[in-house]
Amino acid sequence: MQPSKDPSSDITTGEVETAPWSLRKLLEHLKLHYGNPPVWIHENGYADAPGTSSKADSDDEDEDRAEFLQDYLETLYLSIRNGSNARGYFVWSFLDVFEFLFGYRLRFGLCGVDMGDAARRRYERSSARWYSGFLAGGELRPAAWPQKSYVQ
Repeated sequence: MQPSKDPSSDITTGEVETAPWSLRKLLEHLKLHYGNPPVWIHENGYADAPGTSSKADSDDEDEDRAEFLQDYLETLYLSIRNGSNARGYFVWSFLDVFEFLFGYRLRFGLCGVDMGDAARRRYERSSARWYSGFLAGGELRPAAWPQKSYVQ
């Protein structure tokens, strides 16, 4: 895929590349060159536009977001096993929000907001259900999903 001149157009068309391996490289760099300081990862998240998820049948099915989270959490897990002093990981974001560059055109949340409903009904997406199960002690990847490894 050739990147466009306007990165925001890549986001709004659902053509964003992710690089979980870069998190491992960054944590390794901090460990080796800066004395392994404690690290908290904030606002790591996935934005998509309604209807752009390759596996989505409805707005609450966002398997691409769940896969994104699993890819980064797997990389984080491997980094911690390798001695990284990572202490926290926070997903962006709990809820779809107004984003200054894109308004309400992109969805960021594990929980969605129906912008067409006057009451702004909130609903849980499949990524929220997966993440909740993971935090409660579930597997990083369900056995039925293909395994990925970002060890390079």
